[in-house]
This record gives sequence, C-alpha cells and structure tokens, in this order.
Amino acid sequence: AQVSVLESMDGVGNFPDRRRARTGMSGLRSLLQTAFILLLLAEVVESGKKVSVKEIVLDSAVADIQWLGTDNRVVLLLTNRGRLYRSSDYGENWNDISDTVISGTSTSSIEQIIKSPADPNIVMVATESHKHAVTSNAGETWRTIKHSTIHTFLWHKKRPRWALLSTWTQACEGGKKDEDSEDGGICTHILYLTKDSGSTFQQISSYVVQFSWGDQPDQLDRIYFTHFRQKAGDQPKLTMWSKSVDFAYVSALKPHSIKRLVRKGNKFLVSNKFIFVAKLKDGESQTVNLMVSSNGGDTFREAKLPQELEEKSYSILDTSEGAVMLHVNHGALGDVGNVYISDADGVRYSLSLPNNVRSRAGDCEFDKVMSLDGVYLANFKDVQGSGSLNGKKDDAAFQADELERQSAETAVDKRRSNRAKAKEETQIRTVITFDKGGVWSYLKPPRVDSTGKVIDCPPERCWLHLHGVTNFHNYAPFYSVENAVGIIMGTGNVGSYLRLEPDQVNTYLSRDGGLTWVEAHKGAFIYEFGDHGGLLVMADDIRKTKQVVFSWNEGQSWYDFELSEYPVEVDNIVTEPNSTATKFLLYGTRGDSGVVYHLDFGALSQPLCKGVWAADSVSSDYETWQPSDGRGTEKCILGRQVTYTRRKATSECFNGEKFERPVGRKACECTEENYECEMGFSRKIGSLECKLSDMSLMNPPELCGREDMFFVDAYRKVVGDTCEGGWKPQKSAVPCPVKLSRGAMSVLGTIMTIGIIMGGISYLSRSEKFKTWFANYGFEAFGNVKYATIGAKVPETAMESVGTRLDADFGNDEVDEFTDEPPQLTSYTAGGNSRGRDKKENYENTRRLDTASAAVPKLQAPPTAMGAARGSGDDEGVDLL
Repeated sequence: AQVSVLESMDGVGNFPDRRRARTGMSGLRSLLQTAFILLLLAEVVESGKKVSVKEIVLDSAVADIQWLGTDNRVVLLLTNRGRLYRSSDYGENWNDISDTVISGTSTSSIEQIIKSPADPNIVMVATESHKHAVTSNAGETWRTIKHSTIHTFLWHKKRPRWALLSTWTQACEGGKKDEDSEDGGICTHILYLTKDSGSTFQQISSYVVQFSWGDQPDQLDRIYFTHFRQKAGDQPKLTMWSKSVDFAYVSALKPHSIKRLVRKGNKFLVSNKFIFVAKLKDGESQTVNLMVSSNGGDTFREAKLPQELEEKSYSILDTSEGAVMLHVNHGALGDVGNVYISDADGVRYSLSLPNNVRSRAGDCEFDKVMSLDGVYLANFKDVQGSGSLNGKKDDAAFQADELERQSAETAVDKRRSNRAKAKEETQIRTVITFDKGGVWSYLKPPRVDSTGKVIDCPPERCWLHLHGVTNFHNYAPFYSVENAVGIIMGTGNVGSYLRLEPDQVNTYLSRDGGLTWVEAHKGAFIYEFGDHGGLLVMADDIRKTKQVVFSWNEGQSWYDFELSEYPVEVDNIVTEPNSTATKFLLYGTRGDSGVVYHLDFGALSQPLCKGVWAADSVSSDYETWQPSDGRGTEKCILGRQVTYTRRKATSECFNGEKFERPVGRKACECTEENYECEMGFSRKIGSLECKLSDMSLMNPPELCGREDMFFVDAYRKVVGDTCEGGWKPQKSAVPCPVKLSRGAMSVLGTIMTIGIIMGGISYLSRSEKFKTWFANYGFEAFGNVKYATIGAKVPETAMESVGTRLDADFGNDEVDEFTDEPPQLTSYTAGGNSRGRDKKENYENTRRLDTASAAVPKLQAPPTAMGAARGSGDDEGVDLL
C-alpha cells in the first residue's frame, strides 16, 4: 500500500492543532515559519510524495528482532509461537524459515536468537527440543550444533567462531541418575569452549557457577568464572553465600592453566576496564565485600562506600566514561536505592543521588543520554524532602496539591480512583545531570503545550517528569540514541511529581540534550529515531491506532498517515542499530495475530543535505550546536566545549546513512560544576555546595580537641573532566569528634562491669551444674526451652551462569519455593542504551538485542537462609549476566 502524507490534512488543507509547529516564538517568526510549512506542503502536493507502507501478518506477536549483515539489510524475526521469519530487504518481504533451520525436524519451536558481536552474519538459534543451529551467512544456510543440551551460550566479542557454552549433566534432569552414563550419575554444571562455531568442544571446568569473556583489548581471550573448589559428588546446593566458591580465570589459548583471583569470590561482573567480585565476608552473618579491579584482575581492592556493604542489592549503572556509577539498595525502602560515583579506580565512592527508583527485578530508572558525554537522566523518590531542591517549600507544594485534589473529590471519587497509589506517584521526580552526577537539577517544563496553549503551573512547583524503565509496561521510558545528537524523547507530565493516570501523560521532546523541552504530542506514544535524528517516528502507545505520526524537522511540526483501515495495538517501532536509515519496522498485534508494517520514508525522495563543511552559512543545510547545562555563558560540559554539526531543523533533506558528523572540542575553565563531592560529603539537588553528611567517614588527627577543627577535601574532580585553571576547591573545616571525659569513661566502665557480672550469673543459673546454687536466691529454676526451627532452609540448585539461558525451564520448581528477594549485582548500561519499549515479557531481548545493544547482565547473590531468588517462567531471577 502507498499512503500519501497529505492524508494527514483535514478537508480544507489545514493540519489539526496537534501537528502545528511546536514553538513559543514571537508572532513574526511564527508567521514566517507557517509560511515556510505551507510552501513545503504545496511542494509535497505538487510532487505527490508518499511514505511507502507494507503490512505483513504473522502467526503470533513478535518476540525478537535481529538485524544481520554488514549493511543491516537482513532481518530475523521470532514470534511468540516459535516461528522464525527472514527478510533480505530491510523487512519489506518475509519468508518463514522455521522448518529449514533444524534439519530433519519440522516441529521444533525456536526459542532464542543469539547474534555474534564479532560478525553480524553469524547467529545461533535454540529450539525447545534442545536442538540448536548456527549460520555464518545471515541465515541463508544452517548447520546443526552437535551438543545434547545447552544451558548458556556466549559468543566471543572479537573472534567470530569462538564461543563459551555450558550444560548441566543428565543426572540433573528430573532426578535421573545412571552411574553407567557418561557423567557417572553426577549432577554438575560444565563449561565448554568451541573455536569452530560448535563443531567441536573443549571442556574448561566443571562445578561452574558463572562465567564470562574478558573485556579489555589484551584480555579478550580470558575466560572468567566462579566455581566450587571441591569437585566431587553432586554440585552443592547454593542456598547462601558460600566459602567454597572461588573466582578464577583461564586463557582460551591455554585452557588447562586455571588461576584463582579471589578466594571466596561468589559472584562477579566484567564491565569495560572494571571487574567486580562479591566476596564472602562472614559466613554466619552472610555479608559480603565488593572487590574491584581496574587492571584486569591483577589486583583487587575493597570498595569503600559511605555505608557498610551489607546491602540487599547493588547494580552497576554505568562504567562507560572511566568511573563507576553504582546503585545500592540499602534495604530500608525496597523500591529505591542510592546512586554512588567512584574515583578513577572504582574504589572510593561518594553519594550522588539518594532514593533512585528501582524495581524488584533490579531495573533502575537511570539512563545515559547516549549522544552526549556526562549527561544522565534519573528518577528519584522525594522522601520527606530529602532530595528536594527547596526543602520545606517542596513539602508545602505537595500538601497544596493534595488540598486541591481533596477539594475537588468526594469520598466515592477517592475510592473509585487510583488514589490509593497516588501518594507513591506524587513522590517521584525526574532530574538530570550534565556533569556525570556531580550536580542534579529538575527538568525545565515547556511553557506551552502541543496545541499552543499556555501551561498553567505555579513556577515554584512546576517541572517536567518522565517515566522510566520500571514502568515500561505502561509508558515508554526516556530514550536517546548515539547518532541523534542532543535529541531525547520521553512520556510524562508537567507538575510537582510524576503522574500515572493516562489522561495526565503526554509525549515530550528535547533537541538540546535535555536542557529545554517541548510537548511533542498529547497522549503517550512509542517512538524511534532515524536519519541521524533527522526523522522522528511515533505511534499511539495506549490505544489501538490506524495512524503513524512523524516529523522531519525535529518536532517543529508533525504529520500523520494511516497504516491500515483496521486498527492495531502497537508494541514497538524499531529501525536498524545505527539509527541512520529511513526505513522502520512497526509491529504489534491485531487479535491473536502478529502484524508488522514496513515503513519506508525514503519514498519521499528527499534530496541529500549539502554544505556540511560550511555549517551556519545561508547556503548550508547544517548548523553548529554546543551542548550546555544552561548555568553559565560558556557552553561547557565535563570541562570542554564540544561543537557538533547537525542538520538545520528547517532543512528539507535527509542526512543519508553515510553521513559523518564533524565534531570540534576545546578546554574550558574549571567551575564548581566540574567537581563532585568526596566521601562523607553530599549535595542537595540543585545545589553546588558539598556539605558534611557522614562524620564516621572522617579520619581526624590523634591530637584533635573537643573544640578544635581539622581540614579535609570535600570536592574531587569528576572523572573524565578536562577543565583547566579557574575555580579550585578549598579544604573544608570539620569539627573534631566529641571525646568522653575521664569521669564519663569511669561511669561507663562501671555499668559495663555490672552488666557482665549479671550476664554471667544469668548464664550460670541456667546451667544444670550450677542452677541449684541459685534456687534459693531468687532465680527461677526453669529448664531451657528449645524451639523448633521456623522456615527451614530449602536448597536451590547452583544454576547461576552468564549469557543467554537456553533451558530456562530447568529447576523452576526449586526456585519458585523462595519468596524473599536476594541481593543482586546488575550491569545496567555498559552495553548500550535501551531502544524503545516492548509490552511483551521478553522486554530485554526486544529493547536491547534488536539494536545491537548488549542484554542487561544480572549478577545475583545466592539466597539467604530465609529465601532465594524469585523464579519465573524464564528464570529471570537467576540470570547473572
């Protein structure tokens, strides 16, 4: 079907309000802009330009999409019912290849697609019958992997035919034990190496818990893993942190020479130059130390946090810019945690953002703006104004909002509305940092909405708030891509706090890296970027729709066209991994069937932009742009002024897939914004001053009187900041800790002595040998009461591993018996940014894998004695990396 852009106009040739230019400019400029758009439309009418739309109906909903080939021309699509489709023309035409993938069978349901990061033509697919196949030519032909079962499969990052895979022996399945079998009837987890895409295998180790390839250029061939020290009998149950598990590595070139790196290192994560290992600290209290190495494992040092590392969970948010951004759940509130920033070695951490919102699965509402260095968006829960910009003023704003709602609602209205959770909703706020977490500030709200109406919002409690990843089932999270410089989109609302009601949620756009925002469209939409950010495409994310909305001038005006005469429930919109093409795939469901639309905006026949090296000139289609935090006259981020060349919003042309963006850099003078707080100091949101927050982290000199002061560093330069000269922090004065006088020490000693004596007498009174001594002296001669154990330990198999689980149904019965949430260590953004949102349960696969981004690794602690990992149909709770 060919659908004209002109179908977006009404009967008199005018665009509805929602597609008018989104600007708050002066009247003259608005008239000029309107005139330009009318001329543009006249040209479109005359030429009859159309967006090409083609519909493909599938057997069921889309489960995963992978782009293959060096030019991303080949696309593999997996449906929920396990059918595999292949397209060789960017998704315009499709063939069902399910029955040709595994030779000799036509009934196996395909469960996963695993693409090699080293070669876009190499893919492994796994089936429910434990038969697997691999292709080296982007799916034209397939070869069966000769291995009975595969639990986890992990391609090498640079060597196309190398991979790690693990398997559980047959004795682990259903309790079947045969001493005459190949595994001797022993249940264990075995790690293998293949150097020929699965034709042959070499055993690396047995009794393995977790494994991963190295990440540094000189250590890519290292195989890191944790394993049980004793290798006899069935693999031990992993019910808690174990003193019998060690962290080690072996070179793939010398696979028999294993080197132990951390004794009692139970869990680990490899991310950029850092290696994180959870090392058992105390077996009885089940506490751990987080060990960090920044030199490939040659040396490990204990991470130093403002609080003891006895946390319920911790997530590695980002390591891409030379420092570690760590989220720690301290257990007080299960749905939040604190964000800490490390020094260059990843060892010393200071508090950056308190009460960062997280889900029980470990997903944190924290994301990097992929096109800019040092810029991050996050959501935090404002608990009693703890992170407030204005303290008591913000609490008063909350109370004012509540008063307004109460005055407009009856008791029946309150019971029927979702107000029961509104208190939680109204505590969530969105913040942004332009200096890698050194300073956080609220998002500036747009002055007018998408229809040009002024937004009525009191300035003292008016900000923009966006939904994050923990609510992806309802609304698309904030989103950016590397090749769309400065462009961010999100769904949310303007006000004091984030709202969840659908009628309060709209779609917003920033084209200056989050400094300013405009309302792009009323309602919640799902979105995607193409043509290096020159083309924005979105569709209704809440209701069934027939339309797609797009903009080719970075949101200044929007146009729509019909997909079909029948509505579709949209799941997602995706494009090839680089976001440089003008072809998109929109997929969703209509009834029980899946449906895919191929959208080709190249059919508009727009010319290629010109004048990239003459940016800002009248004849050029390009302009220069410098990102800024808006605080000073000098536009600097992380101590440098970066100048990007990008297409002018009003230029009617496409950048083209081969466009290379010129970028210039120069150093800036240092300011307070180039520094973050040292350990023991913290900032409030919107403030630049680092104030003492934890006296216990200070190391006062020995001769420090009660009324004396000592001086320490309260600031440290942000890792990766390149500013020169300018502001230099002074040492901060800290009062000496109060010491007890001799008299106070004497009284305290007396009390402690009496307590010890009383405790000893109480113990002796309960002893069978000595209790008769005290029978006539007022002590009860009761016998000891013994209590039955409440909540006996229920063992869990040691199934943790790294990579992609191919037998996710194995062991679910055991895992499901646990209810408590275990500690977690999650690598969150090291592999890339999340792309869009899929409503399906396979969210991680679709949002990340289909765009050449790494799946979110999860590193999870063994369950405590009172519980274990939460189980699910896909074993989400026990995936480690």
